[in-house]
Amino acid sequence: MSALVEALEVERAMRGSTRRGVTRPAEEAEGEGEGAPRGGGEGRQRWVLRLEDGREAVIDRRLTLGCAPDNGLVLDDPFVSGWHCVVRRMGSRVVVVDCGSRNGTFLGGVRVASGELRPGMRLTVGRTALRMVVEGPAIDPGLIGRSAGMRKLKQQILTVAPTRANVLLLGESGTGKELAARALHDQSGRTGAFVVLNCGAISPELVESELFGHEKGAFTGATARRSGVFVEADGGTLFLDEIGELPIGLQSKLLRALEERSVRAVGASGERRVDVRVVAATHRDLRTAVQERAFRLDLFHRLSTVVLDLPSLRERGEDVPILARYFLDQMAAESGDKVFSPSAMEALATYGWPGNVRELRNAVQRAAIFGGAVIQPADLLPASVCGEMAGGEAVAIAGRRLDEVEREVIAAALRRTAGNKRAAASALGMAKSTLCDKVRRYRIEARG
Repeated sequence: MSALVEALEVERAMRGSTRRGVTRPAEEAEGEGEGAPRGGGEGRQRWVLRLEDGREAVIDRRLTLGCAPDNGLVLDDPFVSGWHCVVRRMGSRVVVVDCGSRNGTFLGGVRVASGELRPGMRLTVGRTALRMVVEGPAIDPGLIGRSAGMRKLKQQILTVAPTRANVLLLGESGTGKELAARALHDQSGRTGAFVVLNCGAISPELVESELFGHEKGAFTGATARRSGVFVEADGGTLFLDEIGELPIGLQSKLLRALEERSVRAVGASGERRVDVRVVAATHRDLRTAVQERAFRLDLFHRLSTVVLDLPSLRERGEDVPILARYFLDQMAAESGDKVFSPSAMEALATYGWPGNVRELRNAVQRAAIFGGAVIQPADLLPASVCGEMAGGEAVAIAGRRLDEVEREVIAAALRRTAGNKRAAASALGMAKSTLCDKVRRYRIEARG
């Protein structure tokens, strides 16, 4: 029972760390953009953890999982600890905290001590797989903005959603690709689940099993039969995030599943028919990947029946103040009512936001935590992002092109972190893969 007490202490620390400005769990990183589940009707929704055998448990405040009889959800699995993990609903977020289990807690195939569980994501404890499902009124997808680019995107989603066409979402990291995929599902009328698989977050050896499932004994460690995401999304939508990271050896199998609408689990002798609408996303240039023979041309054409381009935040500058006020309103419950000064609004409007909506959200969150009742530019844009750099470096922006400023900011961040790309990406509020792409594009010399 001491492990459960320790996990609850970790959970309280996580809530406190949000107030102190610590970065949210890494599992949120890729694909997340604007907003969060919001709006009326949340009280009428059921947030549940569903097992493959159809059993489920409602997530209401705190739910404990384990094999001990006094858990909220008791699991008959010899690989599950007595008190394995705690699932806690915190407003519009669901957080999972491992209780020091023997065999670990996995979110989307990645072992975590704690992390955010989003709708459609797989939670694995021991040999038991669960999926979080939100039932009831549709969640507002949070595609906020009145710019021409956002109006066009919303109209395209409404037009494409009712069809069976596969959709490829293109855009930089942090532009909201997962929210767009969720909006496509919500507007599609499909009654199955919305299932998420991040192809870049799973080791290559496990991708095939995650996609198509496996039979008991199919490989070392396969102690039980397991459904893949295609089966779990039967009748619904499968969102394949970071599709550009899919190993080339598995691309032909994914192509066949899309063409035949059937899947064969690893170690199975037969196939299963599935009715799945696939939405894929990437921040990479897949046409270049095709030319470099890193991505199959036939798979690219199969995935890109419809291509939707998500605009970067610098292309929709008029939406910046709308988004900033929305994020600030979200923080009011924790940080109190605050407002932006005119100079802060000017700083928001003139900065390039290379990390897109995710970077803006993080900047507003920091300002709400550390700033006063009236937020100033220094609260939003610290020295590591724009302005003075370590050693007295400064980036002047007046009269210069955005790409020139962005190149200089990235180069300065790399100098400040001694070439550590992960640290530089964290300081700039962008994914490491995005920073690496920009380093190559701008031909920035950096060690590490």
